[in-house]
Amino acid sequence: MLRTRAHATSAARTPGIRTARLRRAAAGLVAAVAVTLTASCSTTTDGSGGGEKKKDGASGTRTVQTPDGPVKIPADPQRIIGLSYASAWMLDAGVPMVGVTDIDSGALSADQKAAVEKMTIVGEGNELNFEKILSLKPDLIVISAPKHVPFNIEKLKPIAPVLSYGIGKPTELLPASLSVLDAAGAAEKGAEFKKAYDDKLAGLKSDYADKIARTDWAIVNSGEAGKFSVYTETSWLGAVAKDAGLKFAPVAGAPEGEFSYDLSFEQIGKLKDADVILVDGDGENGAPVAETVSLTEQKNWSELPAAKKKQVHPVPGFFISRYPEGVKILDQFEQILKDLP
Repeated sequence: MLRTRAHATSAARTPGIRTARLRRAAAGLVAAVAVTLTASCSTTTDGSGGGEKKKDGASGTRTVQTPDGPVKIPADPQRIIGLSYASAWMLDAGVPMVGVTDIDSGALSADQKAAVEKMTIVGEGNELNFEKILSLKPDLIVISAPKHVPFNIEKLKPIAPVLSYGIGKPTELLPASLSVLDAAGAAEKGAEFKKAYDDKLAGLKSDYADKIARTDWAIVNSGEAGKFSVYTETSWLGAVAKDAGLKFAPVAGAPEGEFSYDLSFEQIGKLKDADVILVDGDGENGAPVAETVSLTEQKNWSELPAAKKKQVHPVPGFFISRYPEGVKILDQFEQILKDLP
């Protein structure tokens, strides 16, 4: 998973953003922007990509629909700054950026590391260096970060047009990535990412229909001392599992409408109906993270049917926020399904 830094709370969990524990971060982004630039000329409608867009050939601008209304941006932005998730998504698509918020280099390919080295780090999480941002003379600023994380958008607006895509829950991340890439002029790359994901889903469902039908899954991760989190089909990894047709094992007393909920170590036995259990594999070389090890070392964990059958699998990219990452996760699902009796 491509990690960027953002501030997290223990109340809600968000992927991919490195700080003390961004695995436990909250879902969403600070959505809020409608920048109005003055321009007088006729427009024509171009409905491709992530929403309605109007191109203005005389001024070289187009209007993009955001969750908070229309924003006029350059038709071909050349000096983009990406903040939070947006920087990771655009980096994945090879979109040139002049500035980004700090990204965990451990999650980058060699090419991506080289690309980031040519960019200016303009902050960490929502703590931005506005002087640096101003000095870069951006023509577009794109934000995608947890809704509970406030960005000073009003201070950014005078610098350049600002697009903000708010994420209120994990299932909104992948669609938001397509909107961001569309705004950055990389809609075709976004469509390519999604097609690869959809094609992989189709193949998985076709090749392993029988095993998918007879297997119940659970997704868990250890959290605060003495507790662990159970993730539902609306969580990060859960959404991919649902797309793949995987069935979630029933858990007695599970709340409705939550993407995750906490149980105590004493309640580990509630996972008894799971044939396969997925855990956070974002440790070194795909190993379970330290917090999860504290869970799986519990005596009552070893008594679970999935543990006895060696069907507990760490999954790198546990907090998925990108389509390319989703394809890798589906590859992992395929290997697990292939090895199931």
